Amino acid sequence: MPRRKVKEAGVAETGDGVLAWEALKRVEDYERAWKRYGAGGPAHALEPGPFPIRIQTEADLEAGRFELLAWEDPWRADGPASGFWRQDAMLEGLLEPGAEPLAAMVGDEGSIEGLRLLGGDLVLKVEHDGAAVQIRMRDVARFPEDGGIFIKYPFGLGLQQSVRRILDFWSVAARPAPRNGRGRWAEPGRWNG
Repeated sequence: MPRRKVKEAGVAETGDGVLAWEALKRVEDYERAWKRYGAGGPAHALEPGPFPIRIQTEADLEAGRFELLAWEDPWRADGPASGFWRQDAMLEGLLEPGAEPLAAMVGDEGSIEGLRLLGGDLVLKVEHDGAAVQIRMRDVARFPEDGGIFIKYPFGLGLQQSVRRILDFWSVAARPAPRNGRGRWAEPGRWNG
């Protein structure tokens, strides 16, 4: 029911979590469910890390009705550009020793947030200039303070790309990079594979 309304808005199929989040915030069913499960549910605990990493709760599982992995407050003034979306084909990230630390790389240019799923996987969401990309990391017990990542391409060819700057996330996701401060499209990420 709510999923159909988001699809009718024409955003669920595009893979654009920012547009989908803007549409979902206006769905009355989401507002009612947020008040019942999100606002009235347990507060999200945080695990230690170089950026905020929320821990998914049982109440968050109910957000799956709206294709979300966790509840997001639709009225929070400093809220995210996009929620944590349930995606069948999410990019996979792996820790890369010696790479640029992820938290330092994102810095003031954007934001990064994590969600530890009940099953143990870690979903990272990177936001920059009104755009968002999600990456799933498996078998990461705790994200290290100086942790960097590389992205595995899903083609089965064993290709990987180191993430060395924030715009590399959009390059590996095969999506247009967010607009930079000069009002033109940013340069695509470098291939390091």
